[in-house]
Amino acid sequence: MLQALEKAGIRPDIVAGTSIGALVGGVYAAGKLGELSEIALGLDWKKAAGYFLEVSFPRSGLIEGTKVTDFLSEIVGSMDIGALPVRFASVAADVMTGNEVVLGEGDLVSAIRASISVPGIFTPARRNGSFLVDGGLVNPVPVSVCRAMGADVVIAVDLNNGRVKETPKGGLPAETQPEGGPGRNGIAAGEIFAWLERKTKGFDTGFLGPVKEWMSRDPAPGIFDVLGSSLRIMEEQIAAARLEIDRPDLLIRPSVGNVRFLEFHLAGEMIAEGFRSAKEALEGRALPEN
Repeated sequence: MLQALEKAGIRPDIVAGTSIGALVGGVYAAGKLGELSEIALGLDWKKAAGYFLEVSFPRSGLIEGTKVTDFLSEIVGSMDIGALPVRFASVAADVMTGNEVVLGEGDLVSAIRASISVPGIFTPARRNGSFLVDGGLVNPVPVSVCRAMGADVVIAVDLNNGRVKETPKGGLPAETQPEGGPGRNGIAAGEIFAWLERKTKGFDTGFLGPVKEWMSRDPAPGIFDVLGSSLRIMEEQIAAARLEIDRPDLLIRPSVGNVRFLEFHLAGEMIAEGFRSAKEALEGRALPEN
């Protein structure tokens, strides 16, 4: 989408993002979007697991987030938000109070890490005594944040479009079944547990046996699907309500709402869809002069 905007001669002066929007927006503000795209296009689920998953069994989330922080640091280095060539802010939610928290200063990687902390999957990020989680809980499409930062013209991106709303007759789609080989995202239950067993070699992992047996016979969606889909359902409702109040000058809605957690092998398709949807939204639309 950002490439499509630049091709149309539009270069944002201000970028505000929530969750994955904070990650991509922050990397863009740092001038490192090309590096992120190159890495994303080379990822499959095994490489993604190496980058993001860690077997630490933290108290308040399935993933501690240290690897995510390291991954981001490799791309953008140690950068302060105030030193970025483009003004940037990420949006998080205080998990204890429910308040929206706008992070527009300080360490860039820490601000992104807070905004992408999907509840139940990533542990909350600590900042000034608060515990911060995914900003999608309060402001999935932060038009209001851009306005508050001084933006005269706001182009918003809503990623909820295209989410599968009904289960086909006969149960779950074949791609969600843990048996019969890899599913749509290339992840079969056997492959996941083989990876876990390699990573936990030398530890007492007797618990994996019963869990493996349960997953191999139960066609229900996995925990990442349940947590991720639950958050997307809430985000969809909140985004619709917020967009009625905080209307952008242009709204881009790529059909990527059905993409699930760790489906990085779809990066090429998502980038192409983002470019297509941005180009379509821009065609025949005159943006206000700032």
